[in-house]
Amino acid sequence: MGLFTKLFGKKNNSNDEVSKIAEMFEDNSNELYGLPEGYKPGEAADTSDEEKAKVARVLAQLDADIPAKARISLKPVREHTSVFDSKLGGIPYLPKGYEYPVVNTGEHFGKPLRFLAQLNFAKLPHIEGFPQSGILQFYAGCDGDDLIGMDFENGFNQNGFRVIYHGEIIEDERQLYSAKDMPSFDMDDCAFPFRGEFRLDASEPEMQPVIASDYHFDKAAVAAYNKVFGTQYDSVFGTADKNCIYHHDKDLCDLLYEMRSISGSAIGGYPYFTQDDPRGYGEEAGKCDILLFQLDSEGSGADEIMWGDCGVGNFFISAEDLVALDFTKVLYNWDCC
Repeated sequence: MGLFTKLFGKKNNSNDEVSKIAEMFEDNSNELYGLPEGYKPGEAADTSDEEKAKVARVLAQLDADIPAKARISLKPVREHTSVFDSKLGGIPYLPKGYEYPVVNTGEHFGKPLRFLAQLNFAKLPHIEGFPQSGILQFYAGCDGDDLIGMDFENGFNQNGFRVIYHGEIIEDERQLYSAKDMPSFDMDDCAFPFRGEFRLDASEPEMQPVIASDYHFDKAAVAAYNKVFGTQYDSVFGTADKNCIYHHDKDLCDLLYEMRSISGSAIGGYPYFTQDDPRGYGEEAGKCDILLFQLDSEGSGADEIMWGDCGVGNFFISAEDLVALDFTKVLYNWDCC
C-alpha cells in the first residue's frame, strides 16, 4: 500500500483519516512514496495527535476543493535502448530525411539541440487527455549552453529547446536515424543533466493530490484551513505583521507542506519545483495546466541525473493544445536549489 492509497484513497470519516496519518508516521518501510528524498517519519514523530487530526481535516477539505490528477511515475534505468523506447538520451526516433532540430537564432545559431527524452505513448499506460499512440520528443540545450535551452524571458520560446510529436511511426529501422546519422556533441560539456542513455520505466497511473509546489496550493490551503476552523487568515506564510496561519499554527503548516512535497520524474499529475511555479506569472503560462513531462535529479556517479544543483525540469501544455496534438506552445522550465 502506497502513501497515496493510505492518505487519499476512498473517502473516509475524520477518524479514519487520523488513523491513516498515524500509520504513515509509524511506517518504517519504503512506502513513503513521494515524500522528499531522505525524509524519515521519525523527523515528525513528535507531532501531537491533535496536530495530526487537524492536518487530516485540512487535507480532506483541500482535496475536496482541488481534484487529484492522474500521474505516471517514471524511473530512469541505465541500459541500452532502441529508437522506439520511452527513454532519456541515446538515438531518438527520427525518419531519415527529417531535419535534426537546431538552434534557430542567437548566439548558438545552427548548433544541434541535445536529445533529452522521448515518450512512446503506445507502450505507456494511458492517462485521459494524453495521446494513446505516437512518440513525443524533448530536445533541450546545445554545446556551450549553460541554460540548457531555457529562455528566462519567454518559457514558450522553442529556440533553445524543441518538442516534437511523431504521430505515424515507421517500424522499419532502415528508414530511421542510426548512430552515424546523429550530430556530434561535446561530451565534456557538463551543463546537460546526464550522460549516455536511460530507459524510462513507467508505473501504472495513480491519482496524485495537489502538492505544495503547485502555484494553486497556498491559496487553496488557506481557504481549506479557514473553512475547517472558521478563521479568516490571508496567507499560509508571511511576516510577523501579516495575518498568516504560520504564526498561529507552525506545526500544522510544517507538517502540511512536508506531507505534500512530492518530487520525482513523471507524466501528468502536479509539478514539483525547487523554486517557484512559473505558471503563477502571466495569463498564458497559467493556461498550461497539464504537466507533459517532468525529469527530476536523481542517482549518483556515472548514473547521475542532475539539473544544476539538484534541480528539476518541467514541460507544460494546455489541455486544449494537448488534445489537438499542438506542441508549439509548450512551456519549458527548469530550476535548482
